[in-house]
This record gives sequence, C-alpha cells and structure tokens, in this order.
Amino acid sequence: MRKWFSGFGVALTLTAALSISFAFASSGRFWGRYDRIPEPNPPTIERDVPEAPSSATVLRWMAPSALNEWTYHKTGDNLHPDGNEQQMLWLMNRARSDPAQEGAWLATENDPDIAAARSFWHVDTTVLQNEFAAIPAKPPAAFDVRLYNAAKAHSDYLISIDGQSHTGQFDRIQAAGFSFLSAAGIVYSYSENAVYGHAGFNIDWGPGTDGTQDPPGHRNAIMSVSGNYTNVGYAVVAESNPATQVGPQVITGNLCYANTGAANHYNRFLVGTVWIDSNGNGQYDPGEGIGGVRVEPDQGDFFAVTANSGGYAIPITAAGDYTVTFSGSMIAIPVNRTVTVASNSLLLDLRYAGDTTVPEANTGLTSTVYATSAVLNGTVSPNGLTTTYYFEYGTTTAYGLVTDSWTTDADASVSATVGGLSAQTTYHYRLVATNSSGTSYGPDRSFQTASTDPAPISSGGGGGGGGGGCFLTTAAAGLDPGAMAVLASAVGASAALLALLNRRRAWVASIHARRSTHLRK
Repeated sequence: MRKWFSGFGVALTLTAALSISFAFASSGRFWGRYDRIPEPNPPTIERDVPEAPSSATVLRWMAPSALNEWTYHKTGDNLHPDGNEQQMLWLMNRARSDPAQEGAWLATENDPDIAAARSFWHVDTTVLQNEFAAIPAKPPAAFDVRLYNAAKAHSDYLISIDGQSHTGQFDRIQAAGFSFLSAAGIVYSYSENAVYGHAGFNIDWGPGTDGTQDPPGHRNAIMSVSGNYTNVGYAVVAESNPATQVGPQVITGNLCYANTGAANHYNRFLVGTVWIDSNGNGQYDPGEGIGGVRVEPDQGDFFAVTANSGGYAIPITAAGDYTVTFSGSMIAIPVNRTVTVASNSLLLDLRYAGDTTVPEANTGLTSTVYATSAVLNGTVSPNGLTTTYYFEYGTTTAYGLVTDSWTTDADASVSATVGGLSAQTTYHYRLVATNSSGTSYGPDRSFQTASTDPAPISSGGGGGGGGGGCFLTTAAAGLDPGAMAVLASAVGASAALLALLNRRRAWVASIHARRSTHLRK
C-alpha cells in the first residue's frame, strides 16, 4: 500500500509539473520566452521614382501660407503615440544621435529581461559595441499617424494569426495613405515591454554570428543604415489572452522615406519630446510626457501641439536659424530654444524642470577622439541666471575627473578638450551646469579612445599645449586676423592651434596668389 501511494504521489507530482510547464509554455511567458526573436529578415523596398518637390513647397511660391497646425504626428484623440510608442521613438532617435553610446547602453543595460536575452543568445557585447561605434550618427525620424495606423492594423493581424509575419505590411502602409519612396518593416510579436522591444530590435538578438541576426536587419532599419528613414509609425499593442502565444506586447514598426510629391509628405522635421524626468533616470518613460504643449518656430509654415505622450513633429520647409517657443499646458512661462536646421531633420527635446531658473545641461557628442585626448560637447541653458558649467569624465559613471569651468548668461554650445587619456579605453562623460537656483546634470555619454594619436604636424614654430579644456563658439570660425585674435583668447593662446590656423591661412593665401597669377596671364 505504501508503494502504491508512493508511486501515485510521484505520478501526481509529474502530472502537475507537466501541466504547469504546458500552461506556461502555451502562453509563451515562461523562462524560455527569450528564445522568441523579432521576425528574421525584415523587408525593405526601394521605389525607382524621382522625388518631386512637395505640393506645399510649390504653393508657397504662388502665395504666402498662413501658420498651420501640423497634426500628422498624432492621432486625433491625442492618445497615440501612447507612452510605449513614444518611448520606442525616443529610444530610436537617441540611438541615431549617438550610435556608440547606444552600443554601450545595449551591452550593459541591466534590465533583467534584456540581460537574460543577451545571455540566452550569447551576445558578444564587445563586438556589439564595436559595430555600433562604426555606425555614423543619423537624423531623427518623425512619428506619422498614417504609418501608425498601418502598424496598428498589422499588429492586430499578427494577433489574429497568433504569430509574426511581414505579410501585407507594405500594402497596409499604402492603404493608410502614406506615399513612400523607400520603406522598411519590423515586427516583434513577443515583446515584454517597450524597452525590451527596442533592445530586441537593435541588438537584433538571434541565431547568427555573435548572438545576433545576420544581417541585423532590424538594427539597420532603426539606425537608418539600410535606408534614409525619415518617418516612422510604431504600434505597441497589448495582448494578454492566455490562449495566444503572442504578447504581452505585439510591436510593428513602419519606417519610410516620404514621397514629397504627394500632399502632406515631408522628410525634414523638427522632432522631439516634451517631458519631465519624474524618476530621474535620464530616460523617457511612459507617463512622463507633457501633452497639450504648443511648439512654434518663429518662422515657417507649421506649428504643432504635443500628443498626450509629449511627442511632436513640425515640417521644416527651409533651412535656417529658428527660435522655437514651447508654451501652454503646464508650461506657464514660455520656454525658448534657438536651433539651426540644415538639410536634415533635427532633434529638439524639452526636458521640462518646471517654471524655475535651474539651468539645463545637455551632453552632446564628442567631435574629435584620439588615443590620449578628446573634445567633449554640449549645450547649456542658464534660464536667466549666470551659470557655471563644466564636464565630468572618467572610465566609469562615477567619473572622478573634471574639466575647467566657465560661465555664461545665455544659451550656449560649449566644448572642452580633455587630455591625458589612455588609448583604447572607454570613457564616460556628462555636462554639469549650476547657478544660484540649483544644479543639473546632462545625460551620460561615452566614447572609446583610438589606439594611437595622429602623427604631429610640423608647424615651424614652437609650443605645445596640454590637455586642458577650452570653450569655442561659432564666432571663432573666421580666419582673418581679428577672428584669430578672438580665437586665441578663447583657447588660452594655444600655440599648436594657432600654428595650425596659420598654416590654413597661408594655404588660402597661396590659392588666392595662384589665382591672381593665372588671371594676369
């Protein structure tokens, strides 16, 4: 009898264990979910159609247009992009602005699900970071409601088939009324959350070389490597039905380059998010966006009002300098930002700190990186008070080293050169701004030094110059004697830099001399 009960107990235990395992497996939400990857081989399409000037541009030559609200960056009820979709857009545009930093973040992000998926696929994080470091920075993409509608329809289709597929994805874009010259489609039917979905796409984990899909098609779309994707629509659809394999989030992304020959289609935008960093993690999260903010350039054809999630996009029809005003909603005192828009879209986020005079610090990209030195960049907004700023840097996010400090009373683009670095080493840095109202810290960024410094240029003069910081503005770009004097003052009379500028000046003079000789002949 004891043996019978013992055997029955073992059988009952095994049956229960198998039932539990089957229940979890059928839902796709057990520990083995990390084997679910974005659908391999995401499609791209290029149309052999010449891009025509937009109809709006043609009309402007006929008669001046009034300032119009651009509404294609959100749904009519202001609910989409929702917090998850805006987070994916924010992460994508951050990644494009600084691919090396994105690689470092993807390699070290400690979210348990992301870390487990990296481990499951044996992602070589060193290779991953090197691959991202080799990707050039790209302009941001603007959210488009037509691409969102197509993406939502496709995610609903994926739920209906309880799987993932690209079937009909481009057809849905056309049916939604978006005219494109090139496009890429990405899907992930098994995402845990928006950050996990972004990491899955951009790491592109899977059964290829170094733990990633080969080629990394999702990454190439997000980073605008496989095409110049200026418009995007993300749909993040929740699916919690225990009878389905897909979920908890089913994500579709449509990335396109617009055919500007069609009405209301553009490829150059002012793009951004208005948000409050409520949890202080330096990253946009659902619930942090500020809706109902009017974003208005001081010139051009369009303004926009942010969606509930804080996102906006404004077509820019002419390159130039713009003063952009953020007002309304919880922004009682309008905030102004000055930007220069060239031939591509520009990212302009407003991380709102309330109606205070605490300065804003935004860490920018490095511009020159050698084996033992680098130039750090950023922007400072003093918000009405004299502000002191400097950079912190070091081999970890504890930093430990600081540059000289400077002061400003106006919005400024700032730079500092740091020296004494070690070759082939990853460094972290951030910009710090402080005034009598408080201190703000720019987001962390990183760079890797080169293996060797470039060969020195013989200048015929003496002088050396250490690794101290310097502050340069666009006013120091001229090569006439007066501008050189200003530049010399700004950089502390760096002999090496002056020698280089003198060589440049002599080269320009020699060209003028040769041209004069040629004309006399």
